[in-house]
Amino acid sequence: MAIIYSAGAAELAEQARTVNREVLQPDQLISGRVKDLLSVSGLFRGGEIATLFGLEAFWDKEAGELSMGERQLVTIGHELAMHESSLYLEEPFLFLDFIREKRLLELFAELERRGCTVHYSHQERHEIAPLLTDGTKGSVLDELNRVRHRYPLSPDYALEVERLVLHRGERVALVGANGSGKTTLLRLLIGAERPLYGKIKRSGKKAYVPANPALAPDTGERTFSRQKLRLLETVDEAADAMYFDEPTAGLTNSQRESFLSSLSGQKRLVVIATHDTDVIRSASRVLYLVKGEIAFDGPTREFFKRSWLF
Repeated sequence: MAIIYSAGAAELAEQARTVNREVLQPDQLISGRVKDLLSVSGLFRGGEIATLFGLEAFWDKEAGELSMGERQLVTIGHELAMHESSLYLEEPFLFLDFIREKRLLELFAELERRGCTVHYSHQERHEIAPLLTDGTKGSVLDELNRVRHRYPLSPDYALEVERLVLHRGERVALVGANGSGKTTLLRLLIGAERPLYGKIKRSGKKAYVPANPALAPDTGERTFSRQKLRLLETVDEAADAMYFDEPTAGLTNSQRESFLSSLSGQKRLVVIATHDTDVIRSASRVLYLVKGEIAFDGPTREFFKRSWLF
């Protein structure tokens, strides 16, 4: 079985230093074509790694076109291509939905059987009691009508939304597998992307925290978790709407609990893209995305009642 350092990253880093290796960080940004990144030791091995990690569909894509979870898998695959005998990974599941997390765990066991020792740190999460929401809706802050959006050189739409209205006072969870369009929707809502087709009406002052702190202004912190925490602490309190992309990824259990508590009693619009079940439970409304389309839009209680996965 893979070796787990559940106490944290320090022990893992020390173990890696004894063999003159560096630990692959969860927020490491990787660029280039997926084919080239996985084939650094040859096309044959690159093709096998793509199959093992379920990345065949992204073979000819640029890593920058992928979701954070998909890019994390490509980064781990790239590391495996360079170091076939052992891997040292800090929080390798950080941006993955729980289905991909389960599959990656199974893959680690398979790699072990094939002679590759996988060392990784992973912080277990405990369940947090959901926050109560009063469900009170205020004025409209975001409205999307017949929006279609795709990225340059991509033949497929990253997002297709016929109509979506978000109100002040709502706490909305954006849920879906890696690559389902959650981050694209957030970026459209804050105006960082302009839709290829359709109209978006935005009102009020907005604040945004990306999934990876490397995509935000420098916080002065060195570690991923401290960078993420600093970003959450400095969110503009005067904003009418706050948008978070995987805000609890990399946080300790107490930090997660503190973040959720900070949402209690909010009268502004809060929109959170997340794989964290506790964050979903704290929402008043869930939007479930499937390949860029909204497959469910309704109360959180109804979402959990109908969902097979959650």
